[in-house]
Amino acid sequence: MRKLCVLQLINVRWYNACAYYAVTQSLALKERGHRVILAGDPQSPPVNVASKLGLETFDKLCLSRVDPFNFFYGIKKIADLIDEKRIDILDAHRSETHTLAALTVRWFRKNIPVIRTRGDTRPPKNNIFNRYLNRNMTHKIVTTAEVLKKYYVNCLGIDEGKVVRINPGIDENHFAPQNPDPIWRRKLGIPHDYLVVGIVGRLSPVKGHKYFIKAADFILKNFTRKVKFLIAGEDAQVKAYRLKEMTDQLRIRDSFCFVGRVDDIRKIISLFDVGVVASVGSETICRTALEYMGMGKPVVGTNINAVPEIIQDKVNGLIVPAMDSENLGKAILQLLKDEEMRKNYGKASRKIIDEEFNLNRFGELTEKVYYQVLEQGN
Repeated sequence: MRKLCVLQLINVRWYNACAYYAVTQSLALKERGHRVILAGDPQSPPVNVASKLGLETFDKLCLSRVDPFNFFYGIKKIADLIDEKRIDILDAHRSETHTLAALTVRWFRKNIPVIRTRGDTRPPKNNIFNRYLNRNMTHKIVTTAEVLKKYYVNCLGIDEGKVVRINPGIDENHFAPQNPDPIWRRKLGIPHDYLVVGIVGRLSPVKGHKYFIKAADFILKNFTRKVKFLIAGEDAQVKAYRLKEMTDQLRIRDSFCFVGRVDDIRKIISLFDVGVVASVGSETICRTALEYMGMGKPVVGTNINAVPEIIQDKVNGLIVPAMDSENLGKAILQLLKDEEMRKNYGKASRKIIDEEFNLNRFGELTEKVYYQVLEQGN
C-alpha cells in the first residue's frame, strides 16, 4: 500500500487525553512510514509536544477562534495545505476542526476523505447540522471507546459500519518496566519495606481522589504491613491542600505523599506496587492505565467508560464500581496481601500492552481505516 500524507487537526488549550491521542496516533503513523502533519492553534500544547517529539507541525490555523474572519481563514489555510502538502486524509479530533475540515472539502471540491476522531467524553450533539455533518460530510468516525461508538449509532443514527473503535496506543519502549527510582524514594522518605499504592492524574473531582483517600483509610484499618499512598498530579478543580485536609481529618496524613506535577511520571510510577484509576467519569482514553500497564504494574480501576476495555478484570487488575470507596479499598487490599498476584498481574499488564496497545498496532489499525475509506472512494 502506498504511503499517505495525513493532516491531523487538533485544537485544545492544554495537553489533555484527546491531545495525547492525536499526538501518539501521529507518532504511530510516522513510524509506519507515513507523512503526518499535526496542525493546531499557535503555540498550543499539542503542537508544542508534537514538535518536541520530532513530528511535522503547522500552527497558523487559529482553530479555536469562532469569529467569521478566523473561521473562513482556517478553511482557506486548510485548503492551501491540502494542495501544498498533497494531503490524502484529513483527520479532525475536535468538533471545531471537524466542521472546518468538512466544509473545506465541500466548498473547495477536494477529493479527499474526512475522518472524525472522537475521544471527548461528552456525547455528540443531536441536532440537524451535526447529523448531516456526520452522515453526509464525514467518511468515517473513529472513537476511542465503545461508549462513544454507541452514542453515534444510537443517538445520531449513524450506520454502525461507519463507526470504528480504535483504542489508544502507548510507546511501549518509553513506558517499560524499571526498578523503583531510588532518588524519588529517598526524596519522599519511603522506606524500602513499605508497599506503595499510587494514583496519577490532575486533581479534579472526576478523578475520584476523595474515594482513593477513603479507600486508603479502609486499607490502613485492615492491613498490618506499612503502606504509603502517593497522589501525583497538578491542581485543577481540586486543590492539593483540600485533599491534605481530608487526610488530616481521617488521621492518615503520615501515610500520604503528594508529589504535584512531575516532568517524568515514569519515576513516580516505578515506585508503585499497585496503580489506581479511581475516576467517576471521563476516561474515554485512560492513558494513565496504559502507563501503569506499560511499566508492568497491576491496576485497580473503576467501571467507567474505557477503563474496563483496557484493564482486564482478574487478568491484569481488578475492576470495581465507581464512587465505592470500600470496594476500591478491598480490591487494592487484595493485591497488597498477595505478592504472587501482584507479580502475575503486573506481567499480564505488560503482555497486554505488547500485544494490544503498542504503538505499531495503533498505527496499523489507524491506517487500515484510512486505506478503507480511500478504497471506497469519496
